[in-house]
Amino acid sequence: MSINRKKVFYALAAPLGAFVLAVAVAGLALLVSGKNPFVAFKQMVIYGGTVDSLITSINEALPLFVSGVAVAIGFRTNLFNIGVEGQYRLAAIVAAVVGAELPGPGFLRIIMAMAAAIIVGAMYASIAGLLRAYRNVNEVIATIMLNGVMTGLVAVLLKWDLIASIKDQQLRTSRLPKSAWFPSVTFGGSELYLWVFVAIAIGIGYHYLINRSRFGYELRASGINPGAALAAGVNPKRMIVKTMALSGAVAGLVGMPLLLQRQHEFTQQFQQGLGFAGIAVALVGRQKAAGMAAAALLFAYLTRASQALTSPPTRGTKEIGTILQGTMMLAAVVAYEVVRRRAEANAIHEAAHRAAVQFAEVPA
Repeated sequence: MSINRKKVFYALAAPLGAFVLAVAVAGLALLVSGKNPFVAFKQMVIYGGTVDSLITSINEALPLFVSGVAVAIGFRTNLFNIGVEGQYRLAAIVAAVVGAELPGPGFLRIIMAMAAAIIVGAMYASIAGLLRAYRNVNEVIATIMLNGVMTGLVAVLLKWDLIASIKDQQLRTSRLPKSAWFPSVTFGGSELYLWVFVAIAIGIGYHYLINRSRFGYELRASGINPGAALAAGVNPKRMIVKTMALSGAVAGLVGMPLLLQRQHEFTQQFQQGLGFAGIAVALVGRQKAAGMAAAALLFAYLTRASQALTSPPTRGTKEIGTILQGTMMLAAVVAYEVVRRRAEANAIHEAAHRAAVQFAEVPA
């Protein structure tokens, strides 16, 4: 097998293996529940393949992708920013207030709201970065605790009469004016969020920052070998703080598709769980922009397609989408590690073989 073919094989083996295992586990769960897995999967494919479902899947994938990018930035420096959940929710309520209350034309309100979200997310994540860099507090513990602080802080802010009020038995901020709604286009009666272009820009920016810039090189070097990075002149403490701040800045944008395109206000029911879902997206996507985009689309599609299982003959099995996502994440982590070790073993074997051939060709 040629080198290029081997690279393609190793790149596809893990995700395909994870997908096959996830389908098998979900099929087994359906059999145990007394349902026909082939009928269920057929229902999911048909329902998920409609124009409305495909557009909904793209819209739902936007915050998942941005959340995955935020988590991946930390992973690149061996930092686990599990606080994306708290960072995006705190950023969303501040952005909602800025967008609704500050004067100015609609496009300026959108820009100011997104800028506020970036700043709040970066500042909140920097707390964990500073604690890790200068007090050696594990960032996982710090960000989990900060998530708890965020829950109380958001609750306090929603009870503040200056920025929120009770409407329809819910605490909510003032509604954004229509001029501050992010535009969308309609296909077959469904609206496609044009925030998708912002997400694409984030993905491109992430790719070039991590792989094509000096900062990205220093960030990756700090994660791979902190000692060597320090010897090369990279300040590890500053890099930790910068990385967490950048991760938080991106995390601040996670809630923007929901705020600017769907709800147009922050309420007690503002969608939760996107920060934790981003961990799965980053893991399955291998911290690659294209991989995370595919993972986010797949997770969003499975969530949408599983709604077909609320009708006969497979009623009551819509949790299959969750089973597929969870199994796929676990299987992908294991499969990627197995494939990585296999690839390394083959590379060592080939290098040893080439060295042996060259040694044999040397005249005595």
